[in-house]
Amino acid sequence: MSKAASDRTRRDIQYLRALAVASVVVYHFWPNRLVSGFLGVDVFFVISGFLITSLIVREVATTSTLSLTNFWVRRIRRIFPAAIVVIIATAIATNATLLAEQVQMLGRHVFASAFSFENVLLGLDAANYDRRDGMTSPLQHYWSLSVEEQFYLVWPILVLVAALVARKSKVPVVRILAIVLGVIAVASLVYAIAFAQGVASSYFDTFARAWELAIGAAVALWAQRPRESWRWQFIANRVGWAVLAVTFFVPGLNDFAPGIGILPAVLATALILATGPAASARTLPLSRQFLSATEWLGDRSYSVYLWHWPIVILLPIYLGRELGLVSKVAAIALTLVLAELTYRFVENPVRYAKWPWTFKPAIVGAVAFVTSAAVVTVTFLAPQEIGKQEPDVDLTAKMLSLPTTSGTAGVVAEFPYVLPYCDGAGAAVFDCERNADLEFDMAAYPIAPPLSSTCQYEEETFIVDCVMGDTSASRRIALVGDSHARAMWASLDLVGKRAGYAVHEFLTPRCSYRLFHYDWCTEHNRDIELRLNSGEFDLVILAQSSSVYNPATDNPINPFGELWGELKSNGVTVAVVKDSPKRGPVLSQCLKLNRENPGLCTRPFDSRIDRATQTALDLGFPVIELDNAYCPDNLCEAVRGGMFMWRDNGHISAFYHLTAPLLFGVS
Repeated sequence: MSKAASDRTRRDIQYLRALAVASVVVYHFWPNRLVSGFLGVDVFFVISGFLITSLIVREVATTSTLSLTNFWVRRIRRIFPAAIVVIIATAIATNATLLAEQVQMLGRHVFASAFSFENVLLGLDAANYDRRDGMTSPLQHYWSLSVEEQFYLVWPILVLVAALVARKSKVPVVRILAIVLGVIAVASLVYAIAFAQGVASSYFDTFARAWELAIGAAVALWAQRPRESWRWQFIANRVGWAVLAVTFFVPGLNDFAPGIGILPAVLATALILATGPAASARTLPLSRQFLSATEWLGDRSYSVYLWHWPIVILLPIYLGRELGLVSKVAAIALTLVLAELTYRFVENPVRYAKWPWTFKPAIVGAVAFVTSAAVVTVTFLAPQEIGKQEPDVDLTAKMLSLPTTSGTAGVVAEFPYVLPYCDGAGAAVFDCERNADLEFDMAAYPIAPPLSSTCQYEEETFIVDCVMGDTSASRRIALVGDSHARAMWASLDLVGKRAGYAVHEFLTPRCSYRLFHYDWCTEHNRDIELRLNSGEFDLVILAQSSSVYNPATDNPINPFGELWGELKSNGVTVAVVKDSPKRGPVLSQCLKLNRENPGLCTRPFDSRIDRATQTALDLGFPVIELDNAYCPDNLCEAVRGGMFMWRDNGHISAFYHLTAPLLFGVS
């Protein structure tokens, strides 16, 4: 979202900036109204590619070379001051919320944002761009800034190389750059459409976004050619504006980002930039006051973008409620005030400073690096344990030590494996005093099994044959499934230790044991198919996220049918875990706003059966149903037995699950 001094004569670029930032802000406050307002970020990408390439090409044309250090100094002076000010303010405001989830992840995002790899961090975390709850970073929006800064790092080097090649080959540098841009744009767009589609991390992938910046750069090269205005240029410009405005209201485009879904907005922006000079001679049919206000917003678009997202995430925490119409309007007003102050007292003073040291690359680079390092260091040194409550006892040891005499007096008949206890799930099925106080923090237990000599894996996304439980036992259980199965890793580890089973865990988020899903998931399931059917395991437990079964609308091809039917045909002993209740997207936000009264987050139980469970019943597989441990009396509470039951909107916490397995046992 950079801005060059030379674009003052291009008011249409300021109007584009204003439209882009307005669409993003409105989308983040009213996502159901401006359904594709996120495309404003893509408009910024095209503008950045256009402006930066225009500056670079002009310098190369004038001097026959390019000073990389001077270019990067200008970028630092333009981008860094406002960015670091917002990072500092956001870090302070986040710590002041005392919200454990936010404070505990703050350091990682401050580090990533300050050093321009927030998009990489979000990609590694497979973050959801549209999510805005207790686990959403208030610095998440720095991902787009990181993409641009990575472009600023690489593109000038390519231009310099092209200039050297042009000098030796006598080929015009613009022609060489056009070829380079063509290759980058085509390769990036093909990658975004063919390989990155549907992969959560690809939304933030720099290479999947490179084609947008390349198109803007290509327009800049085209603009260098001498030409006269053509007959339909004005009409083409207005068509570009119309198409761009319409795309913000088209639903479903996010499902096809960063590929074909954003192509219309990118091409419309490129058309506006290409036809702008001649078209700007004829003003838009709007009032002068409106155009002045739009230009004002365009000037401050960078600061508006920086400030709006922390306000979206943090303001509801301070207010203790969701934002309504009045509070949203007030939040936007606050964003504009902060943007004006930042523009007037941070952006412009540093950008236009005439002090000699501000032009020295070594000094400017050192100041930026030291400042970023200092901010990151202070953030990591700040208390990171806010709200985190460690258990007074080793809950795993307590669960292991519970007697399993089925004849014990007072034991609930349908759960004959253990004496009554009131921690976590035990409070749901035994006669316990009702207690909504938090004694255990949901972060006190890892979401994935720890690495050990019998459990080796490189990352949480593919945990293949991690052996837990009684690792020396001859009897074996296989736990297979997606992130809903991974939530059970600790409970099956406990079952294995108590019952004398080695538990082999095959856990891959977003990949249950099924077909007709992601290609990489099908390949993974084919890789483990032979082992599961070999008779190696005494019991195969399948656990997965599964949608509610609706025979009237569901695809007649059952995605679970083939692989599960093969297990039945081969005589494999299988048990299927019924999916946990569906809480919907409101839980995390509800807990964030009602930490002192989590009972307000209670929801009615949805008793409808899911498709995986229906498949199990059709095949005659036993179903492990924990509905009574999750939602007794048909009510799903957020806190039970001293701990959060949910890790997020859709996953039972591993800590809560640890208290559930003794309720069904294995014999």
